[in-house]
Amino acid sequence: MGYSCITCVLASALVLAACGTVDKRIDPDSPDPVGGAVLRSQDISSMADQMSRDIIAAGILRSSDPQRRISFHITSLRNDSGDVIDKEIVLTRIRTSLQRNLGRQQVRVLDRSKESAEEVMSERAAKRSGAVDSNPAMRGQVGGSDYVLKGTIKDRRIQSGSMRSVYYLVTFELTDLETQELVWTNEYEAKFLSEKSVISR
Repeated sequence: MGYSCITCVLASALVLAACGTVDKRIDPDSPDPVGGAVLRSQDISSMADQMSRDIIAAGILRSSDPQRRISFHITSLRNDSGDVIDKEIVLTRIRTSLQRNLGRQQVRVLDRSKESAEEVMSERAAKRSGAVDSNPAMRGQVGGSDYVLKGTIKDRRIQSGSMRSVYYLVTFELTDLETQELVWTNEYEAKFLSEKSVISR
């Protein structure tokens, strides 16, 4: 086979490969076409919406005193499952949904992340020393929380031949930071069944 023929064959192969490429935008809440026995984007979306709606319905974060807002922060989502899950996606969705639906006039959402604490302390020190200017109207104490929201992700896996079953249980808890009372809890569960081809192993 001549050089030109080889070039044509390779070019044809590249064209055919390109034609088989899938590259399209899909709705984050639609069923995941990739599949697999893992928590998917629609699970994260449904979970966050369900948790925030339930917390709001419970009325715990609504203050009876119009002069005082309820404060809370989200501390962690411990992943005890066998999957690598970006926990911040879930927590950010819940926090955003709560603040959007309750409104800043009713609730104070505090950022207690390590990065935030370091930035706040550094900036406050610079302002107090006069290294940078400050807005006197915005001076005050670091906000304290009335409640903390935390959660855990657990799973149960069963494998039999090429079939695998995975059950996920994600639990959230809202705790009173004065009394340590568990004032609200709810859970989200999902179960998946998948089959892996023995040939592809």
